[in-house]
Amino acid sequence: MKRGVVVGGWAERIKVMMQAQQNSQYANELECIKAVLDSEGWAGLFSRGLGPTLAREVPSYAIYFVVYRVLMSTDIAEAMGSVAPLVCGAMSGCACWIPVYPIDVVKTLVQNTEGGGDANNKGSAVDVAIQLYRDEGIGAFFNGLTPKMLRASVNHAVTFWVYDLVMDALM
Repeated sequence: MKRGVVVGGWAERIKVMMQAQQNSQYANELECIKAVLDSEGWAGLFSRGLGPTLAREVPSYAIYFVVYRVLMSTDIAEAMGSVAPLVCGAMSGCACWIPVYPIDVVKTLVQNTEGGGDANNKGSAVDVAIQLYRDEGIGAFFNGLTPKMLRASVNHAVTFWVYDLVMDALM
């Protein structure tokens, strides 16, 4: 199991709940954590949505690094010179999100509630995915993809640009 998922999974859960809250249900992150612990215990904080998080993270990172390395080894990247990490990083960031985005949508729905499940009391990722498909169709699994791609392109462009700067400085 990836250590980052276990360590950061609870933070992802709290982030999702804070973003999805209505009427300022939680004053801050600590209050949100306390509410989860009170209603679900430690298991709810650390394991709710862990399956979909792993299903998203593992293939996403595999795609991310493979695409970046393949792109950086092309003649086009060599011709781009110092901007290659920015362009290839942006492209790899988008490439890693597109195939796993539907999983992320389901993960977010699983994690965004406190207590025994989502609004329909169907807490498993499979139940949530089935209900989402029944209610809204296949398009629901791609809602918000455009802003995610914009964010991913900037985030991953800068990530790989800084990575290459650091690696060049160390070599």
